[in-house]
Amino acid sequence: MTDLDLEVPHSARMYDYYLDGKTNYPADREAAEQALSAFPTLRLYAQQNRAFLHRAVRFLAEQAGIDQFLDIGAGIPTQPNLHEVVQGVISTARVVYVDNDPSNPWMQRAARLRHCRTPSAAR
Repeated sequence: MTDLDLEVPHSARMYDYYLDGKTNYPADREAAEQALSAFPTLRLYAQQNRAFLHRAVRFLAEQAGIDQFLDIGAGIPTQPNLHEVVQGVISTARVVYVDNDPSNPWMQRAARLRHCRTPSAAR
């Protein structure tokens, strides 16, 4: 694991802030507010991006019966998580979360579950 510097803003935590999440810190919020002052619709774009993701995976599960998903660049978990959306349609569906940021909570969980057979996170 790398040390997490909470004094330096991080794009994933800024995105979390745009989505009204709780995994962001003062440096992230300050940088996000600066971005919002330049691009006032940024929060709306982030929310619409997340809503599209949910619509797309729900459609794929309902209409195409797809029951395995790979979330590349998963970022910080945000409610509802992808597996919650998909498993709301197909309860046995599987989602693998992939991210290259070792400070990401999914990555920390993957390190703890390294010997577990549940494909809830990957690196």
